[in-house]
Amino acid sequence: MAFGLALLCAVTGSALAQQVRSHHCTDEPVTTKTRWGGNETVMIDLRDKPVRMVSGTVVGPGIGSLSTLVQVFRRKPSDPLYRLSDQKSEAPVAACVTGDDGVFAFSLPPGEYELRMSQNAGVDVTSVFVTVKHGFRRSRKIRVWMKVGT
Repeated sequence: MAFGLALLCAVTGSALAQQVRSHHCTDEPVTTKTRWGGNETVMIDLRDKPVRMVSGTVVGPGIGSLSTLVQVFRRKPSDPLYRLSDQKSEAPVAACVTGDDGVFAFSLPPGEYELRMSQNAGVDVTSVFVTVKHGFRRSRKIRVWMKVGT
């Protein structure tokens, strides 16, 4: 698989998909299933802090990032806050796997998104809800700490 900056991400065939680009992580087919593990799902709501570009780092558990799968799902403002996207009826618009440094970034059109991070059995899946607004100067880096399931 290709690795590097400004790679066209593995995305669906929609017009939205043609606008999405991943950076700093290895493209993954959008058909890749979430790596459900642990016993809980951690949800973090950052929608009230819009960004112009989604970027960040996945850490842990332990040392490194353990090749985290990062999936991007489009959300509607009318979606209930803590309703996770259903991969059976809603394909991700992008997906990639982080390297050992855990770094990921996506260029996305304006809107609301769920970033879903998953690793393997025993590690809780973490979803971060974000809002992208172009023209915004702010480009906040999201730091996600993966937790071992209880």
